[in-house]
Amino acid sequence: MKKYLFTLIILFTTINIFSQTSSFDVFTYQPPEFFTKSELASRVQFNITNNDTGFCSIILYKNQPAKKTVMDDVLGQWKEQVVKRLAKANKKPLKIVTEQLWDGWASTLAIGNFYQNKKKCVVMLNSFRKDKTTACVVFEMSDKNLKPVVELFSKNLHLKK
Repeated sequence: MKKYLFTLIILFTTINIFSQTSSFDVFTYQPPEFFTKSELASRVQFNITNNDTGFCSIILYKNQPAKKTVMDDVLGQWKEQVVKRLAKANKKPLKIVTEQLWDGWASTLAIGNFYQNKKKCVVMLNSFRKDKTTACVVFEMSDKNLKPVVELFSKNLHLKK
């Protein structure tokens, strides 16, 4: 299993260097290799599942009007995009990393857990805010070995100025 994940990560890293940039709403990104893509007007989602049912999902959500505060945005997005969608998700994030600037947008990271087939999984919601607009990206993964894929996608994710 670890050999498979390691090979997948190396291939993803090598091939991703030559990938074209795509865009959705306020985001520009390089699509993750080997992931399946599904798209609706409100979101773009990338999924991969390996042989042992380990999985990773990356979901970019369309921007919305910002709420009164950054924390209101983060908690509202957590409720809508995590709690309502994922079985047995933490009702509130276990950890919130305070905002920093990302392409001129305030970025706040919320981290928690959910359960899939009785397995504890990690969910991260990265909330972005600029002026009166907010948008978010949700990362879901069942295995820490998939963290490099998420980090590479994040490194190549940009927001429109």
